Amino acid sequence: MTSRTVSSRSFAALVGALALVFLAGCTETNTEYVERPQFNPPPDSVNGYMGYYDAATQQTTCGNCHVSYQGQWIDTKHADAYDDLVNSGFTQPYCFGCHTVSSAGNTGAASGEPGGYGVVQSTAYHDVQCESCHGPGYTHVSSPSTNNHPLARAGLEDTAQTCGGCHSGVHAPFVEQWSQTGHADSAANASQAVNTASGCPACHEGRTALARFNGEPSHYIEKDSVGFITTLPPATCAVCHDPHGSPYEGQLRLPVDAADLSTNLCMNCHNRGTTPATNFSNSTATVTKRGAHASQGPILLGAGAGYIPRNFVYDSTQAFTSHASVNNPRLCAGCHVNSFTVTDAATGAFVLQSVGHLFSPDPCLDATGQPVADNSCNHLPASNRNWTGCLNAGCHASADVAASALVNDSTIVKNLANQLWNDLDPTLNTGLEPYMSTGDAGYLRNVLFGFNGQPANPTVGGVQAFNANDNVVSPAEGALFNVMMFADNLYGHNDGSYGVHNPFYYQALLSASINEVRAVYGPLYGAPPSQGVQAMIDKALSRPGVRYTPPTGQMKLSAAR
Repeated sequence: MTSRTVSSRSFAALVGALALVFLAGCTETNTEYVERPQFNPPPDSVNGYMGYYDAATQQTTCGNCHVSYQGQWIDTKHADAYDDLVNSGFTQPYCFGCHTVSSAGNTGAASGEPGGYGVVQSTAYHDVQCESCHGPGYTHVSSPSTNNHPLARAGLEDTAQTCGGCHSGVHAPFVEQWSQTGHADSAANASQAVNTASGCPACHEGRTALARFNGEPSHYIEKDSVGFITTLPPATCAVCHDPHGSPYEGQLRLPVDAADLSTNLCMNCHNRGTTPATNFSNSTATVTKRGAHASQGPILLGAGAGYIPRNFVYDSTQAFTSHASVNNPRLCAGCHVNSFTVTDAATGAFVLQSVGHLFSPDPCLDATGQPVADNSCNHLPASNRNWTGCLNAGCHASADVAASALVNDSTIVKNLANQLWNDLDPTLNTGLEPYMSTGDAGYLRNVLFGFNGQPANPTVGGVQAFNANDNVVSPAEGALFNVMMFADNLYGHNDGSYGVHNPFYYQALLSASINEVRAVYGPLYGAPPSQGVQAMIDKALSRPGVRYTPPTGQMKLSAAR
């Protein structure tokens, strides 16, 4: 482009030129200033990868127009990928494809042929730049149009053309681990009808979740694709991580160290259905009533989860610390996202770099020491699992100590939960939605079906114990909600931590629920807790931060409760 406008940066040169004209007398000179084109000829002219406009300053060609993205990207690890590799001391020829602009991880991978740095080892292709994800940019920069804008993929259906083109393999098995988790298939776990009706897409459908987290329009290949489940699972890499950069660790879209349900990345989704709806009641063989759906965030923080019995207060600022303490500043991620190296037991040779994207704080191990998705192995002996997530904070002295603490907590929770509902008839249950039957045990079973001459499903103070149509959560229904949320075998959407997320909150809320049920419906609906269980209840309700006034006699409730 030609410019005849004098800019401030060329003013001195213009003065000099005028002086020469004056001195030359009869000599006449016309000067034109020609701006440099905003892109260079691509070193790999066959595939059209542009790379850096100025390698010395790391100014990308794309960034000449997309200035804000250039500003974000320059502070990411992607912008240092080449130097990090060279300075690592572990450089191998096969590494460069993922530390430069190449055909790895973008649409250029479709051909199966090398591109960019794989063809021309130019400094213009150093680091992981825009085209590493978006693909070749020459067509767009030479004739800019919305019709030829190279878009990246947000899904992982074609691994080679996505983040998985580089973030996979034994050194970085992000995709392999992620693909075995609920984050990879929870779109399939929520039917289209339910999603549309209840707002589930905010967490269960990737396009909706990405729009919510990003806060501004995003453009990617799958955005307008037809289909619901197959196009973009909910928590692909780009849903949680911003490829362009962010102020948070790991280029996350939201912080993981914020003890706030509205701003913490994990808690933005793991904070759903945490209190009982007014139509919550017991399930039957033909009618399923859902309990808590994703209550992990509020449980971890000790606030806002579960049904709160009368006279019960849990002050999280005074209560004993849980896993949301200062020793675990990364909260959910502090335990659930941890890396560790697996080596051969006999030779010490490298086997795998686990990257924590199974999202298990204590994954089960196979015979070679590699983590597996099936997390049903026993917690003891501790050698069955990897306990890196529990040891990093320094609170647990060893894997044995951590494993023993977990087993102890889970035993207490099981004993308390069994007082309310002990599911002795699991073969009657449908999938992940158990329901109480006459073959079960516990106070709630006895209240529902009658016990010791007492009527079934009694009404106290005008409120029936179990009634989904009265728009009132009775003490029995509230206790049922709590035990389904906390117990490890009564509900498919339980908290799932065996009490570990917040053992003191677990124990206090279950204990208060037990006391309230016995007070409201009378002691004849079951024998008093054993001496050992009663000691657990008393201890749970006497800890710092727990304020609870035991009810005296049989309470009379009103429908306005």
